Amino acid sequence: MRNFVVKNPVGVTVLAGILGVMGFFTFVMYGMARNLDTMTTVMQKMGNDLTSMAEVQNTMGHDISSMSQDISVMRKSISHINEAVGQVSQNVSLMAGNVTQMTSMVSRMSYDIGRGAYSFSSPMNYMNNMFFGP
Repeated sequence: MRNFVVKNPVGVTVLAGILGVMGFFTFVMYGMARNLDTMTTVMQKMGNDLTSMAEVQNTMGHDISSMSQDISVMRKSISHINEAVGQVSQNVSLMAGNVTQMTSMVSRMSYDIGRGAYSFSSPMNYMNNMFFGP
């Protein structure tokens, strides 16, 4: 082989070039393999994350269903509150009418109490006014 190297310097250069290219190709392949390993790890993590997301979405579906039922119950409660407020409104209007009536009754009662007090304080005048007019 020594004779080959000495006699063929071009062959040595070609062999060194081939070895250099093969070394560079090996280095590139090693880098690609490392990147593929990193990509595989990332894809595995992404798969786990997608599985977790699917579980969370399933739980979210149940939660939304429960919220929907709760909102339906709240809607019924608000409807009952609305009916109760309507009843209170009716009762207040009835009470307002009764207060007006009560005012006239209190006025009459005041007049009657005044007459009663007058009859006890001046019985003779009361009886005179009763029989003979005021």
